[in-house]
Amino acid sequence: MRVTNQSIVRNSQRFLQQNLQGLESAREDISSGLRLRKMSDAPSAGSEVMRTTSSMRALAQFKRNAGIGGARAGVAEGVLDQLTGALGRANELAVSQSSATANPGTRAIAKAEVDQLLAYAVGIANTKFGNEFLFGGTRSGEAPFRVPPTVADGFSALVDASNNPVDPSGEPQIEINDGQFVAPHHNGTQVFLDSDALESLRALSTALGSNDVAGIRSSIDRLVTATDEVQTLLGEQGARVNQIENTQNTLTAVELSLIAYRSDLRDTEVDKAMVELVGKQTLYQAAMSATSRILGMSLANYL
Repeated sequence: MRVTNQSIVRNSQRFLQQNLQGLESAREDISSGLRLRKMSDAPSAGSEVMRTTSSMRALAQFKRNAGIGGARAGVAEGVLDQLTGALGRANELAVSQSSATANPGTRAIAKAEVDQLLAYAVGIANTKFGNEFLFGGTRSGEAPFRVPPTVADGFSALVDASNNPVDPSGEPQIEINDGQFVAPHHNGTQVFLDSDALESLRALSTALGSNDVAGIRSSIDRLVTATDEVQTLLGEQGARVNQIENTQNTLTAVELSLIAYRSDLRDTEVDKAMVELVGKQTLYQAAMSATSRILGMSLANYL
């Protein structure tokens, strides 16, 4: 086969260009920190990177949801603790004012404190989280309870379309993992009305105000029962907090695994890339040297 100078030049240029492209690719890998910069570099790995990135975006949303849910659950748990304290103090007053040593004057003083406890309980029932009322149920944009509470009317401040009073209802749920939903806390009806917490405080206030010893004594049992109900809710709330925290830990572990997996697919191993760069650079320099020698030869070299 006849080898001409033109074919030598053409082949030399092609080989030099290939070496130069490999050298530039290695340099870009190191500069960008990525060996997979477009789908055509490695279609299979690129598809995995896209799938993994999509999963990571979903995990990030679940983590945000869990963070908000955990914060709401923590605030609700604190409110239940405060309500337990208020009921406990009211029970102490009821016991002291049901004894023979109490009189109308001491009961009037105790009533003033119980009224403060009742107002406090209604106040924490309207606790807000951001712009929402924590215990408003599905109507979290409205204050669920009257402040201050009236003597004759119910405690709920909500009304229906016919202007009839209604109690807070519903427990809005949030998705904290794929297909895993949780209600971060109870609604106001469950915490403050079904437990008899507010009504037992009001009954004690009424009995103290009328110097009704029998009523004061009966309110003790109501307060104890209400406290037990709130403690049950507090236990449930603690379980919800634990569930959210465990899910957050799981999400974090999965996210770290996905980050490592995507890095293996996409990111440059700098030490290996540096070795590859030096090797390609050596090959390119050797090719340049060989080409310059071949193209620099003349007829005199063959004589």
